[in-house]
Amino acid sequence: MNVLLIDDKGSPYLLDTIRCLCNDKGMNIFVVSFERKPYFNTIPYSKHVNKYIYLTAIDEKDKVNKIIEFVKEWKIDTILPIKHRGYQLFSKYREEFNGSPLPPIPNRNDFETISDKWLLAQWLEKHSFASPKSYPVAIANIKKLNLPFLLKPRWDFKDNRIKLLHDINEAMEYIENTDFVSENFIFQEHIQGDDIDISLLAKDGEIIAYTIQQGLVREAFSFATGIEFVADAQLLAQTKAIIHDLNWSGIAHLDFIHQKESNSYYLIDFNPRMWSTLIGSLYAGVNFPLLMLKTAKNEKIEYKGYIETSFYLAKPALLHFRKELIHKRKLTSLKNSSWNYIIKDPLPEIMKGFGKVISIFNRSTKKEPPPA
Repeated sequence: MNVLLIDDKGSPYLLDTIRCLCNDKGMNIFVVSFERKPYFNTIPYSKHVNKYIYLTAIDEKDKVNKIIEFVKEWKIDTILPIKHRGYQLFSKYREEFNGSPLPPIPNRNDFETISDKWLLAQWLEKHSFASPKSYPVAIANIKKLNLPFLLKPRWDFKDNRIKLLHDINEAMEYIENTDFVSENFIFQEHIQGDDIDISLLAKDGEIIAYTIQQGLVREAFSFATGIEFVADAQLLAQTKAIIHDLNWSGIAHLDFIHQKESNSYYLIDFNPRMWSTLIGSLYAGVNFPLLMLKTAKNEKIEYKGYIETSFYLAKPALLHFRKELIHKRKLTSLKNSSWNYIIKDPLPEIMKGFGKVISIFNRSTKKEPPPA
């Protein structure tokens, strides 16, 4: 099968998608990228990538036309976007791709609603789903929230992350900063509780496959690098209701906070793209990229559930392996990790390490400009 993947700003989820697909035999992987990377791109070094091309198109329409040309030239069976911009392009120009083999893709209105944290908050409130209180960034709205509260980007920005504001003065500093664009952010209630996520593939408001996972290793306001796959009937029921009311089609990763005192699940984020622990879902028994290919070809999906197990990405797996050695525990961290897939396709990681060494060397040898 010939599969075309759409690389989006060097998405870190691209390599995991490739490895998920090539867990099934007979895959030929073609990749097109929207732009050249400002760093050393290691994806072309994967043994699974048949061809990697940078698009020279400037505007969206040109990109669409180029992709359609590649579909015909390479005899592509299915196209898979990876991250936000790819899905945005296909949801916006889905009619242009009429006849091209696509997995479930959300319609443009749904995609824009859940991609914008402010629109998502309004939609959740309107449909009576539990979510943190959210407000536009304005001085008048500061007093509506208990301290501390969050300053959250409305969209999936590359260089802007969630910030926890502990006092009013801290919030005022952002608002009064001339470089700060308040329309790009929201204030949001800081919900305390346990992180729990659900990853899923849906079509016309019905969930086809899913995994539920809790974070074992996670930095504040970032993705988990170690997870535990669990069963949670209440979370699943609430997610099914959200997906049904939204009539969602496509891949998604939903982040929740579970408050044990009230036994409530608050939806804090809805990501319409691949996710950081995608390869972990494969380890647990659910190959989401492969299921997307099957839905694109209208093949029957036999979802058999998933294994309740732990899983670690590469770096935390090494740290936990070290602890297991020191404390003479059972050695499981490397087995339950992305190293299972890295050792089968190691060159991208090797070249990534090589690129870091070159970058450090270049910085260390860079001469300081002479004094004026």
